[in-house]
Amino acid sequence: MTVAQRRSRRILAAAFAGALVPAAVATGAAAQESETEILIEEKVAPELLEEIDDQGDAELWLLFAGSPDYSTALAADTKEAKGAAAVEAAKEYAETSQAGVIAALDEAGADYESYWGASTVKVVGDAGLLADLVAFDEVEAVVAAPDYSMIEPIAPDDKPENDFQTWDAVKEAAVEWGVEDVGAPDVWEQGFTGEGIVVASIDSGVQYDHPALVDQYRGNNGDGTFTHDYNFYDIQDVCEGDAPCDDDGHGTHTMGTMVGSEGIGVAPGAEWIAVNGCCPDIETLILAGQWLAAPTDSEGRNPDPLKAPHVVNNSWGSTIPGYDPIYAEVVDLWHASGIIPVFAAGNNGPACLTMSTPGVYENVIAVGAYDENHEIAEFSSRGHGLNGVLKPDLSAPGVGIRSSLPGDEYGLGDGTSMATPHVVGTIALLMSASPSLEGDYEAVYETLTGTAVDTADDQCTGDKEANNVYGHGRVNVEDAVDEAPAGKFGSLSGQVTDQDGEPVAGVRLVFEGAVVREAATNADGVYDFARIPAGRYHVTVSKFLYGTVTGSVRIKNNGEAVFDAELQKEATQVVEGTVVDGGGHGWALDATVSTAGDEVVAQTDPFTGAFSMEVPAEGDWPLTVETAYPGYEVVQVDPADAGLVEVPVLPGCLAPGYGSDVLDEGFESRALPAGWEVVDRGETAGWVFDDPFGYGNRTPGSGGFAEANSDAADPDHQVDTDLITPAFDLSAAEDPTLSFASFFVDGLIGSEAEVLLSVDGGATWEQIWYSNEDLEATVESVDLAAWADQTAVQLKFHFNDNDTWAYWWMVDNVRIGCGELEGGLVRGTVTDAATGDPIEGAVVTDPATGRAATTEADGSYVLFTDAGPASLEAGLEGWTTGTAEAEVEADAVVAADFALEADA
Repeated sequence: MTVAQRRSRRILAAAFAGALVPAAVATGAAAQESETEILIEEKVAPELLEEIDDQGDAELWLLFAGSPDYSTALAADTKEAKGAAAVEAAKEYAETSQAGVIAALDEAGADYESYWGASTVKVVGDAGLLADLVAFDEVEAVVAAPDYSMIEPIAPDDKPENDFQTWDAVKEAAVEWGVEDVGAPDVWEQGFTGEGIVVASIDSGVQYDHPALVDQYRGNNGDGTFTHDYNFYDIQDVCEGDAPCDDDGHGTHTMGTMVGSEGIGVAPGAEWIAVNGCCPDIETLILAGQWLAAPTDSEGRNPDPLKAPHVVNNSWGSTIPGYDPIYAEVVDLWHASGIIPVFAAGNNGPACLTMSTPGVYENVIAVGAYDENHEIAEFSSRGHGLNGVLKPDLSAPGVGIRSSLPGDEYGLGDGTSMATPHVVGTIALLMSASPSLEGDYEAVYETLTGTAVDTADDQCTGDKEANNVYGHGRVNVEDAVDEAPAGKFGSLSGQVTDQDGEPVAGVRLVFEGAVVREAATNADGVYDFARIPAGRYHVTVSKFLYGTVTGSVRIKNNGEAVFDAELQKEATQVVEGTVVDGGGHGWALDATVSTAGDEVVAQTDPFTGAFSMEVPAEGDWPLTVETAYPGYEVVQVDPADAGLVEVPVLPGCLAPGYGSDVLDEGFESRALPAGWEVVDRGETAGWVFDDPFGYGNRTPGSGGFAEANSDAADPDHQVDTDLITPAFDLSAAEDPTLSFASFFVDGLIGSEAEVLLSVDGGATWEQIWYSNEDLEATVESVDLAAWADQTAVQLKFHFNDNDTWAYWWMVDNVRIGCGELEGGLVRGTVTDAATGDPIEGAVVTDPATGRAATTEADGSYVLFTDAGPASLEAGLEGWTTGTAEAEVEADAVVAADFALEADA
């Protein structure tokens, strides 16, 4: 895993003391106390009062009396109707319950955030503001933020903690043992693979184009294109563009167990959507829960409850037993929306009373883990749960689980995180076989628990049929399907053509009846449901640039229905243009040009900047232009002004071709730069340059970077290290300003980062920049005008974890001033000469200038160097060095590709 989740932090929780209870607040106020003091004592968590006493203010979470009126949602006949009514009720309740408080906060100029998925307001306040807030009758309680984290896999065998065993170490099976164990193949033989059902996850994200997952992604249009709106929400803003990504691996692994092909997934015919909401803070988790109830476009706009999933996987929770009332409201929203919540029990075993929150909630399906011998895993959390209820509810395979990992890889993991998606996949199979169960939590719960395989264990009380170790038993989808109401099904097919009778690909058809099903036409304009629940459906047929048509179709039990449609092409206009650098070079830019809703997306030719796209002739269609190179603004232009788009360079000097002749280091050589020095005073290596820990460059820069990493070091070893520049002539700089791309994270643990300056060869140093607080993905600037006449200046980047086993500091693009440099761009790819596969992490160098660039995951690179003939080299450990000739043109882009041979 990229970030170790190994430090104990505060959580809103009532500790287990024989029974789980909600966090209590003090009562029994003395008669002489003032009314405000009584309210504070009744409503406010004691730890918040202590924090305000110590620090002057605290982050307050306001909980409101009452709850949304979900009666209309709960009484609705279909899942889709439930969802629309539930979201409306939740928003209405939040608006009315919070109105008075928000008005007061606005008047006070307070810093706050409001949420509707769980009606709550977060505000930073002092004792005075707290006194005002508790006076509101609507405010029922003021609590601290709960602390949640991903339930990390327990590493198999001798692998590092919180890591997966990669698949190159194990033998592939036709069907994974866990998939076989829950009975999925027997249900597949009946023709049910999860078709028509949408599963979702709140996790670290998903590699959407993984071979085992790409066909099941709901955003896959079936024609080689993808629509990420409503299908993935990059809530943490860590993915390139809007495409789903996973910088951890956990989310891709859990999704593979739910729906993956290649024998790894329980319901390979189901579709998936996801939000990378796990688990920076409770705010992100609330927003993720809201998004699942009403998915939005990639910008968080235009929510649509009809696009909500049927079931959601949550392989996250607390590491300290307890109860969180905030997320309980999100779970209530899901229930009212017809979304089935499934949570990992946690890896806090083997003791009893170790359930994770929210898995401890009474109204969620919590899942424990067992091994191939049906023995409960030692790490699997045990119950009981809140108010003495049985927990976990079910158990599933969770030891030695092979599934997908980013990079088109596969790996093994142990944990209740691995068990939970088996149950989510099981629910998808169950609902695909019995559509009447869609949106019906109670029926799903009774069917699963009633058919689970009884497994005796009296460790934490209970008997063979139900106990607080295995729950109601081991999940069995074959028996569940046999027990569920039998569905009536028919088939449906058709073709969509235009007004000239030509097939139209990528058309979206929505069939709304007792259930909702969607389809998309292929290259021949054809769609097909081999199996769809019988009944009458209202049909909506739509595609961008075409008019929308509606109709109806009836599907009889065992019948074969046909629904064809004709779409009229709208009047369109062709927009053609060129995207170039607007900072002075004027060279062509590799860029994406898209309409505001991503209805049309075009890529520029990276060597000419040219693009062409078709948009409607009528209406307002502003275009967004986003470059693939760092350091450029994202701009919007009208189609009428798109003939020449000059994209401005951002402050920070990160765009290629801009920098300094005085001091300019991007660490692209992935080694200690010439003339630089590292001094280590700690017990382990300090500054490194080749990303040995695999954390990746998290600064606003790209490619190579310098890194001092306490998190990756031995917990018992101190990291205290200097990175010192060679001496440089600051008097030669037109702008004596130091800038550097940075990512410093401390997490309030105790590390420090500072930059110091010397003008006497390092005999004395003066601090010019300092931080002991998180500064993530920033470009820092320091005015060095006081030393502008100095000719031998050195800088020192000093990181010290103060022996606290803290996090890290990453530094890139260290520069003095910023200006337009003379030269041109070379771009191309580095590939494996034998297979043609891209090579990531190769360094492309111009030996004559020393300039270098590092290849991305697709093998591509962009190198700025001097104009003229250039003999370039590409190298990476384990490969022979490749060479290529290029005629570099000033203010232009030329090509140079490399094919490397693997070392014998």
